[in-house]
Amino acid sequence: MSCVEDFLDAQMWYLRYCGVFRDKSTLGGMRLSVCMGVLVVFMVLQSIYIFQHVNHFAMICDAIPTLVVCMVAISKFYIFVFRPAAMFALIDSFKALQRRATAEELVLFRRSGKFHAKLTKIYMTSALIVGWFYILSAVVTSIGRSLAEGRVQFVAPMAFPHNYQHPAMFALTFLLNCDSIHMSIFISGSVDTCFSELATSVTIHFRLIQRRFQAVDFTGAGAAHDDELETVVAYHKDVLQLCLAMTNLFQYTVFYLLLLDSVLLCVIGYQFVIFMNTPRVLMLASMAFVMVLQAVIYCYHGSMMYDESLKVADAIYQSNWYEARPAVQKRLRLCMMRAQKPIVTKGGFMKATLPTLKKILNSTGSYITMLLSLETEQQQ
Repeated sequence: MSCVEDFLDAQMWYLRYCGVFRDKSTLGGMRLSVCMGVLVVFMVLQSIYIFQHVNHFAMICDAIPTLVVCMVAISKFYIFVFRPAAMFALIDSFKALQRRATAEELVLFRRSGKFHAKLTKIYMTSALIVGWFYILSAVVTSIGRSLAEGRVQFVAPMAFPHNYQHPAMFALTFLLNCDSIHMSIFISGSVDTCFSELATSVTIHFRLIQRRFQAVDFTGAGAAHDDELETVVAYHKDVLQLCLAMTNLFQYTVFYLLLLDSVLLCVIGYQFVIFMNTPRVLMLASMAFVMVLQAVIYCYHGSMMYDESLKVADAIYQSNWYEARPAVQKRLRLCMMRAQKPIVTKGGFMKATLPTLKKILNSTGSYITMLLSLETEQQQ
């Protein structure tokens, strides 16, 4: 039963950096508030920088990726700042549902847990490499400029609207920048892999429901057969309730992530073309990979839940329902009607499905072409 008790522990371990704990404490609450404050301040500073350089398109493109990443992190952190009870209640509900599985069925959940623990490590490692590259690049640039000009010159990892050349101001700015980078990484990586593991568990549950409906023998007439059917129907109902709670909890994350990802990929693609023969291409490529990975996680699992929820109706139809008593057939028709309404993971008008991901990637090329044409017109 360890796979049940350790459910999402790998993701929650990283969120401790941001003050997220199941058991509330004064220190954890302070860290949680500080993290939210740092992210909001960082977003405001980046916005001010963009307004200050509204006539310099290249400088705006430098600041937009970090601003978008920060906004996405805030939309994900919203869950643990304003709705932590709902999140932990959802986790407990998934654990309770897994405890009702058989030993053979628990193997599926155990494999999912091991896979997502590895996925979390890979995700965090790749994202941290991108973040540390920004930090290292700023340090190297500072040293290079200082040696070239013969006086100390400070360069922050991200663009800021204020003058931070004073050592004390630079130290404060640098620490704020580094902390916000690590917070964004831990929040995004943890929430994304949390959604992935939750969605995978939902998919497994739907597959188990399909098997159980097909395994019910409707030829018999007795309390044992009726109890078996009611158990499967109740199982299906519980999973649907979990799906509703899950989609409601992640709706803002899905909306802002998919909406802002399209903008970010457009800007990164434009910068990739501009800085084609410079070392900066590696940093842009790694950031683009992380952002595409985020979109893939939500869209792939959104499509999987959509498809598997619909297959429950097919499983009922493929059983020997035609041999059941009229009362049981009526019960099965209601189950089929419920199953024919698929689980849709969406936020606002944005649906987390593979067709949506395809549209985002296809539109990125068009946006890049448009931006390049604007840049050409400005140069002329």
